[in-house]
Amino acid sequence: MNSAPTPDSAPPQEDTLKKLEEAGALSHFASSIAHEVCNPLSQIVLATDLLAGPRPMTDDLRKKIVSFLRQGADRIDKAMKSMLQTCSPIETSMTAEDANTLIESALASMTLDPSVRVEKRLVPGLPTILVDKKHITETIVGLCANAVDAMLPGGGTLTITTALKTFNTSEREGWQRQSWFRAGDHAVVIEIADTGHGIHKSQMPLIFEAFYTTKAAGKGAGLGLTVAKKVVDLHHGRLEISNQPAGGVLVVLTLKSAAQP
Repeated sequence: MNSAPTPDSAPPQEDTLKKLEEAGALSHFASSIAHEVCNPLSQIVLATDLLAGPRPMTDDLRKKIVSFLRQGADRIDKAMKSMLQTCSPIETSMTAEDANTLIESALASMTLDPSVRVEKRLVPGLPTILVDKKHITETIVGLCANAVDAMLPGGGTLTITTALKTFNTSEREGWQRQSWFRAGDHAVVIEIADTGHGIHKSQMPLIFEAFYTTKAAGKGAGLGLTVAKKVVDLHHGRLEISNQPAGGVLVVLTLKSAAQP
């Protein structure tokens, strides 16, 4: 007589599907790494072939070849560092921080294009949030940088808003047990909006996947949002990205306040 699966064990069909999904994810991850490394590697090989060739070497040509080599090496270095950051555990040191101060610090560390106007709608007196200051500041910088990139070269407006939110019901983000809010929880909401071209609906389900990027080659390894999502999940928070009806993208970052009722 066959015994029924225990509550803690998945049915055979679900276990098989899970293994197939994991294998598919690993295959996609490996092919993405190969793509990110092979493209700049081809650039390096081409540059070295030019150096080894019989043609006369002028100073101008030498500078171009050195620039090719540096660009290719930098792309590989950036991809490898991003991959390690994605796969490695993130160590945190939690402190109570003011969200508005973190935003001001993030903006101060950025060099913004003159064509981009920044509009801040920061609510004063918000409760502090319990976060790793370094990781959350870097996350805000990355999200703002994505917004700015989406508006170039034409420019536009980057709008950053903060607000207080109290949850009336318990909510979860899908099945991820670490990303929930209980009824009565207080949270600080950070919204980052741009007036760029938005994200095509076919690309939206893929934006948090490792190595997926809508940017031109060499402009990003496609790990920024993957790492950002990992950091926010680690804080038991929520990161949501959607298109605005009037155009552009809206990023909503929700983090629990340090003091809960």
